[in-house]
Amino acid sequence: MPGCRVFVFTTGYILLACQSMPAKNNPPVGRVAQAGATTKPAETEKPAAAPTENPPGEPPRPVVIRRAFFNPYENEAFMRHIADEHKKFGTANRVKKYKKKKFGNSIIEQRSGRQRLYDHNIFLRALYAGELSVAGTNLKDDFEGALFFDIGSAILFGDGADTVRDLYEDKKVAPHLKIVASDINDAAQKKTRYVDIYRKTGEKLPFPVVEIAMMMKKPAHFQDPVKPFLTDSTAGVILRSANAGPDLYYESEEVQTHLRSAIAAFYERHMIYFFNKYILYKPRERESFVILGEIDPDVGINHRVPTWEDIDWATRTFREAVRPNPQYLDYQK
Repeated sequence: MPGCRVFVFTTGYILLACQSMPAKNNPPVGRVAQAGATTKPAETEKPAAAPTENPPGEPPRPVVIRRAFFNPYENEAFMRHIADEHKKFGTANRVKKYKKKKFGNSIIEQRSGRQRLYDHNIFLRALYAGELSVAGTNLKDDFEGALFFDIGSAILFGDGADTVRDLYEDKKVAPHLKIVASDINDAAQKKTRYVDIYRKTGEKLPFPVVEIAMMMKKPAHFQDPVKPFLTDSTAGVILRSANAGPDLYYESEEVQTHLRSAIAAFYERHMIYFFNKYILYKPRERESFVILGEIDPDVGINHRVPTWEDIDWATRTFREAVRPNPQYLDYQK
């Protein structure tokens, strides 16, 4: 195909990089402020319109976020994988089946097990060591002092938010972040009022725990729980949903709405979103994500075998943990 390049990833998807994608030294540019209606994935990015002044006393006019991904081919690969994950592990019948397969006091399908998501630690270690850059910009500068907002942290399982503890106890990562865990408080069922149960135990985790909505589909669902922690107006935001709620249990359209709402919520901030196996990224004041790469899917999102227990994490390398997308991410050690 003229003007196109094909990137084949061993993790099972193909990225087709055409002229519609941003050049390596020219990241995607757009204008956006809140989530809105979807458009067809193949629609090309429109140039940013010239800013206009608002009448005195009126709030800024919001701009609609129409799609979650800048590149339609990345969108297609992403949605195909997420739909497959949901079909295999996130439907009501599958959830009922896998609840019978215990892993400690959790289940292997869900967020369970210390170091299960330690590939994220390895990615962040490289980031804060100044080894990762996008379009010539070192990511360390943009994410120093960032808020790490973990979505669906399994606060009652294992040691309590096991994978968040892994970050909190990582001396190469934690000093650079404000770490916040979260869980749902389902008013319809006593057994899933996780935050209320946590509060009643009187045993406090070493990091804040906030309540999140069952369905995070509005910008406020992201903003409201973490308002007390966003004291710096320029600090970046790092989100994570891996083996949690949105990446397994949401339908495809709900995932798209969720991602557009995340962009709208933190439009004016640099953002990374660890979503399932993917590492999504958007710079400040950009309207859509690109895929920086993936974590090893045979470890972090393995829903059948606890492979993370057999890894020597002291010797695991960045290349073993992360599959970078060379279209965007530069790794230099």
